Amino acid sequence: MDTFGPNLRLLCSYRPSISRVAQDLKINRSQLNRYLAGGSFPRGALMRRICDYFGVDPHEIVMPEDAFAEIVKLRGLASDTLTRTLRQHFDRILTGNDPRILNLVGTFYEYYYSMSSRGQIVRALLAVSIEGDHVFYRRLERMGRFDRPCHRHYRYQGAALMTGDRIFLNDYEYSAGIEMTQTVLYPDYSHRWTRLHGVKVGVSANRDHVPCCVRTYMERTPPRLPLMGALRRCGLFDRDSAEIPGHVRPMIDNTQSGPHVFEAFSDARF
Repeated sequence: MDTFGPNLRLLCSYRPSISRVAQDLKINRSQLNRYLAGGSFPRGALMRRICDYFGVDPHEIVMPEDAFAEIVKLRGLASDTLTRTLRQHFDRILTGNDPRILNLVGTFYEYYYSMSSRGQIVRALLAVSIEGDHVFYRRLERMGRFDRPCHRHYRYQGAALMTGDRIFLNDYEYSAGIEMTQTVLYPDYSHRWTRLHGVKVGVSANRDHVPCCVRTYMERTPPRLPLMGALRRCGLFDRDSAEIPGHVRPMIDNTQSGPHVFEAFSDARF
């Protein structure tokens, strides 16, 4: 842990100022100074927030200084030009962000047919929150039967934007770091943002790694249901499982294009 302070100082050196970093992270400047000096160490959610902010993983930020500096160099995190260019593009997109996106904050179940376990329905969990003026979310998947122990967990981090009465969710899987997905949703205004439906684009997790598109449906979790309680209800379900509400099935039906998903190639593969 002795390397955390020096590695954090390296990351901060590529930002406009220490004050700006503290402001962006929403922590006290003196608290950040203690981390930089090595006199204190963040844990839990704050550690994850710091790493997400700089684009590194928790296990990387405590690596030996030389090895960490090489990671920073290879990823372009040390490039002021790259940071400035990305920021310009991101700010341009955010300029058109509809303020109604704030209505999305909360916890949702997401239903869709699995891209890799064909014919089975995924119930995943989305936790949407506000950080500053922006809306971010985490998507958690348990790719196993909901009523049994599961060792295949996937965690996604993403940002939500709204433009043209459509919501765009863009995320990446940060455990393995090998997948990005995009979801386009239409909010059901008659239900006051409790239900949303649209399409999800991704890649199957089986050996074929086929680009796929499936219909998806989101619904707020029951009130006062703890996060861990909601997560325990997630997993893979048979299409006729009594655990899947009846009104969900027609909202995620892909039979017109699949029947289970729309793939980038036909059976006559090139």
